[in-house]
Amino acid sequence: MISKKNRFLPFTLFFAILVGQDVTVYQGRLWHPKPMEGEKMEAAMAAKTKKYNVGNENYPMISFRTLTGKDQGAVLRVSSGTFADRDKYKLRQAELEYWQKNVIPYVDMSKDEGTTLWRKMEDHSYNGSGSDKRLKYTQVTEYLVGSGNFQEWNALRSELVEAHKKTGSKARFNHYYRFSGGETHLIGMSVYFDSWEEYEKIPSIFSVELFDKAYGEGSSKKWLSRQSKIVKKRSTFIREYLPELSTIQ
Repeated sequence: MISKKNRFLPFTLFFAILVGQDVTVYQGRLWHPKPMEGEKMEAAMAAKTKKYNVGNENYPMISFRTLTGKDQGAVLRVSSGTFADRDKYKLRQAELEYWQKNVIPYVDMSKDEGTTLWRKMEDHSYNGSGSDKRLKYTQVTEYLVGSGNFQEWNALRSELVEAHKKTGSKARFNHYYRFSGGETHLIGMSVYFDSWEEYEKIPSIFSVELFDKAYGEGSSKKWLSRQSKIVKKRSTFIREYLPELSTIQ
């Protein structure tokens, strides 16, 4: 039996690597509009972005509108930078006051859950599409992995990426890990598309055919069985990119 100490070790090592490297950190916060105030909230955010973010030395900013799920209508604002950048770029008082005066009146703060911090899991990301173009929509699937199961999760996702490489898959997906601001271990997998017509044609991230082709007949069933034992919760929703609220195109 694996001891509690050894179960905790993979996460400890992971976090040590995270802190020790000059990695990009993604800071996100979800803003829910008050009833019938969504357009006004987004317009105020767009004005603030143009005034304080575009063309200024600041965190790169990107925004998405949530289209499905319990947070439908909410806007996710994400800034990116290294840990060192977080010390360098401090929120200006004028910027904060503008946000409080012009945006917050349209925000339902009773739904606020605060800031979350994420990093991209490079080894669990794959792009066989041949393009890095920013697409209009992102389907996000969140997995809440049970405590002590992060090492197994890493093994499973590495096998998944390898299956796509072996089969020459045209899929494109990224994984992000939340390391602060809520339950851990929460992982978000992002898949991209540019239109609703394209949505139903997205290459499958996991399929019996793909996995068995890569590893042999029956391997997909074993992989799914392993994953079902460690994932506590799974949810999926779609976001839309908002260029007027972003500095990243």
